Amino acid sequence: MTNDIFGIDFGTTNSLVTRIGNDRAISYTDIATKRPHPSVLWYRGSEIVVGQEARRHLDPATTAAPQGFVRSPKMALRHGSAIFVDGHKIDPTDAVAEVLKFLAVDVAQSRGGRPGENLTKAVLTIPVNFGGPQRRALRIAANKAGIGIVQFVHEPVAALYAYLRSQTNLTRELARLDGRTILVFDWGGGTLDLTLCRIQGGTIQQIDSLGDNDVGGDRFDERILNLLREKHARQHGLPDVLSLEQPGMAAKLLHQSELVKIALSKAGAEEELVLIKDYLRTEDVSRDLLVDVTRTELEKECRAVVGQGLGRIEDILTRAGISHRDVELCLATGGMVNMPSIRDGLAERFLGRVPVIENGDRIISEGAAWIAFDGLRLSLAKPIELLSADSTGRGTYHTLVPAGAALPIENEVLSVPNSRLYCVDPREGVACIEFAKPLMPGWAMVSAPRRTIATLNVAVDRNASPLLERLICDLQIDHDYVAKATLRSSGRGDAQEVEFHDLDFALSLPDAKTPPRSSWNERNGEDVPQRGGPELVVAGVVTVSQRTNTVYVRGAEDHLDPLWRLVPGDIVSQWRPYHFDVRSGASSARQKEEREFYVPCSLCRRMISQILAEGPVEACRTHSCGIERQSPLAPNQGGVADFG
Repeated sequence: MTNDIFGIDFGTTNSLVTRIGNDRAISYTDIATKRPHPSVLWYRGSEIVVGQEARRHLDPATTAAPQGFVRSPKMALRHGSAIFVDGHKIDPTDAVAEVLKFLAVDVAQSRGGRPGENLTKAVLTIPVNFGGPQRRALRIAANKAGIGIVQFVHEPVAALYAYLRSQTNLTRELARLDGRTILVFDWGGGTLDLTLCRIQGGTIQQIDSLGDNDVGGDRFDERILNLLREKHARQHGLPDVLSLEQPGMAAKLLHQSELVKIALSKAGAEEELVLIKDYLRTEDVSRDLLVDVTRTELEKECRAVVGQGLGRIEDILTRAGISHRDVELCLATGGMVNMPSIRDGLAERFLGRVPVIENGDRIISEGAAWIAFDGLRLSLAKPIELLSADSTGRGTYHTLVPAGAALPIENEVLSVPNSRLYCVDPREGVACIEFAKPLMPGWAMVSAPRRTIATLNVAVDRNASPLLERLICDLQIDHDYVAKATLRSSGRGDAQEVEFHDLDFALSLPDAKTPPRSSWNERNGEDVPQRGGPELVVAGVVTVSQRTNTVYVRGAEDHLDPLWRLVPGDIVSQWRPYHFDVRSGASSARQKEEREFYVPCSLCRRMISQILAEGPVEACRTHSCGIERQSPLAPNQGGVADFG
């Protein structure tokens, strides 16, 4: 990447473009307000008006707000829902493209359109819960606007990098934060994003992310809107104020609610007056809305939403198994953190660890621009692993894509070499594989908890011998960070695929001298300790991992013989009569236990549980079932009855 790549913060409420020039961030704000451009569209007949000009028509006036306004095209893109304006259906990617086109034109006009100043390539920030389909749709919208997305970066990571880049002594700050946990708390107009990060091994590693679409700044605006309506209705004794509203006044009232929120979030502001002329279709004094809102009223109306948003801090910390004291830095960004009740809530939880951010409305865009300027690429913070059968019956995890693997940029694809597996128990006619990731970055012991990110089933020959059916797994990750896994069975000829995008990212720092540490079972080919159990406790919820029926094989296929120890004991004797011979030592304790429990007595055809409950029968009078079950000899050896 070079310095002609811009950073774009495409937000729910506002959007901003930034580039780096002369080692400083240059943000392309609105000329009049010196603030980011509103992400507002106005479909005015055949003309499309974007930004501050569109928003001005929502300001107080003697006429109602015109039809055709789209306040947040990003929300429509998130939900994949069409936008309807005057009965016409608009694809959300087209609406988003109009906003991005407006930003590109603003960049060209602000700098006179000189060569190198055209917005054609960008690092674009996204919320943490913007999944693969949303990223793909956003890339389509950007391409429609003539902008190529070099890479996506989560908004909290971009904000953190901008904060680090602004420090006078970056090296000292990185040393102070090395190995420490950082919480980025980004509360914007549409979403609340929380990301736990750790600076380790020269990278910013994402530990966990949590997004909440139900507590964005728009929810505050809606509550203030209802407050304004209620106060006006009480002033004039109106039982049904909604039925009297002029057409288009709801949009204007919502806009005024946002302005009230911003005004009362400033230091020293205690009261704000709202005036909207010709608000109602009446002929008396109730026609104009004139209402004052105090900070106390604002905080009372929004207390529940504030509590819900701050409560998400406890959710993400609990999920990661850390406390408030473990957080070294809380970086609070987004317009909502200016609200006194939110600032106070953060200060109570992280006393002395919430720095004041002067460029809060630009920090995300600046972070994206610095990432582009410094040529940084995202990598995986946690490996993509595959659960494979082992002799303990609990399974072990093998790395398919190691932590630290560089993620693809625009038009690139990361292809993982074929991973060969074998089905150890084909009796159900299905082989199942599970993709997982550790909950924490860094070395991942087998006993460490994992989170399943995808499962994939493929048909196999149920009558085939164990370890005969080969399974070929291909994995690719595209430039939208969507992983596509394909599983094929060699004998049955079945093929299935699955896509998943629940990945965690890391950002290598420019002065990093050491690569990110890979997971435990990739390190120098060392053996993985077989420890831990099948039950994992994550955020108070117990999840049980099933015993997988596939095994992962590295290297040559002619070393499969030891893998027979992974085949369930009740099936292995059908294919290997000598397996339980004490002289061979081939069987494991688990297989012996399964053999005794699941294989019926060859004389009375009863299971061990039934034998213990009912006692010997006539067929077994000469050979006690209990004695037979304890025999370690293989079937039909030494006069011991055949096990089946």
